[in-house]
Amino acid sequence: MDAVFRSILLIVMVAPFVIGGCTGCPSSSFPLDDPEPELDSLEAFLEHRAQPLNDVDDLGPLVSLAGDRRLILLGEASHGTREFYDWRAELSLAIAEGPGLDFVGIEGDWHAARAADRFVMGEGDEEDLEQLLVEAFDRWPQWMWANEEFAQFLRQVRRFNEANQERPIRIYGVDMHAFFTSLQRLQERVRRDHPDRANEFHANLQCLSRFAPEGRAYLQALRSQRSQSCEEGVRQAAAMIAELYPDDSTEHLSARKHMRTIVSGESQFRGPAEGDGDQHWNARVHHFYDVAKALLDHHGPDARGAVWAHNTHIGDARATTMAERNRHNIGQISRENLGEEAVLSIGFSTAEGQVIAGAQWGAPLEVMEVPPAPKGSLDAMLRGADQSSYFLQFRKSDRELPYWTELPGQLGIGVVYDPTEYALRNFAPTNPAARYDALIFIDQTSPLNPL
Repeated sequence: MDAVFRSILLIVMVAPFVIGGCTGCPSSSFPLDDPEPELDSLEAFLEHRAQPLNDVDDLGPLVSLAGDRRLILLGEASHGTREFYDWRAELSLAIAEGPGLDFVGIEGDWHAARAADRFVMGEGDEEDLEQLLVEAFDRWPQWMWANEEFAQFLRQVRRFNEANQERPIRIYGVDMHAFFTSLQRLQERVRRDHPDRANEFHANLQCLSRFAPEGRAYLQALRSQRSQSCEEGVRQAAAMIAELYPDDSTEHLSARKHMRTIVSGESQFRGPAEGDGDQHWNARVHHFYDVAKALLDHHGPDARGAVWAHNTHIGDARATTMAERNRHNIGQISRENLGEEAVLSIGFSTAEGQVIAGAQWGAPLEVMEVPPAPKGSLDAMLRGADQSSYFLQFRKSDRELPYWTELPGQLGIGVVYDPTEYALRNFAPTNPAARYDALIFIDQTSPLNPL
């Protein structure tokens, strides 16, 4: 679907929701401030709230819900499900063509996503895209972003950008797993751009760089007292980068984000050695938010960005048992810092299907079964609606409904998955009305198509 046709479609589709209320809207769509009957049962809730989701025409209420919110968090119940990628792509493009979108941040490394960003900004040939993704996303699990669905999204974004050069969609990585790669690339950049400061910069990072390429080696050295903390050297290196790359250009921004990745990586492994067991998780999710907020600042006061990441990251941690473990996520942090009215969090759910994952970290990908959701889980409960694919919008008052406060378990599959322990390990107690602003349910799902 080309950009012109999409624009016409979105104007027709969204206008009833943003101009003069909802006159003429389908009966399944409603402004969330309208009165409604008592929703004293799950059946009543689903009957009144479930809005069908069959094609892009049905996205209007969610596009309208985006409104002027600055950060759009788009989740997934697994990393290896085709429909989640497809609908995030459709919704991101619909928001771009409606209220506007400046960037999409993915749960991937900054340096790898730079190749995707250059592509959507017009560099390279389209026929080379698949090879570009395979080479750029070379860290396991490569298939998270080197897949046909993400490639198709990038092609759509490139066409959108060609038609909307005044406000293109940029692609960035908000994750930090490969922080030693960022360290190496930043050393090379300083050596190229500022040869007179290269030795000083290298000396500041020497403490940390000797543990490359595995952060756990740094953690083990700290625990065994074979090494002192590298925190001070990293801090001095960060001050140098802020001095050497201060302006608003993409290249200077990239240097600062590489440095932010190094800072987060050092902190992630130092924390557990100092007795903060939750730091390994929290350093990463605070990095997600810090990068997303820096990108909003970079794109200006009216900027809007989307982040694609697992439900575990984008749904408010306080609405799950993560809070009991003192674990935060970008869903919680962004609401606390930007305000709930500035953030839109949309989760995903499925009840059955297939997924790609690895049996253990680093293992070859496999197509694995997602068994029917167990009785009492959120995903099984959502099968009670008349539609097989639909979405729910939540009001704040929904958070106190008894069937949500009971915290039914919601499916969550990562890059490592063992179907034999499905019911034990893959369901997180969840109040969905507090965790998300909206939830997309797709009854039957299928695996990603890796390149």
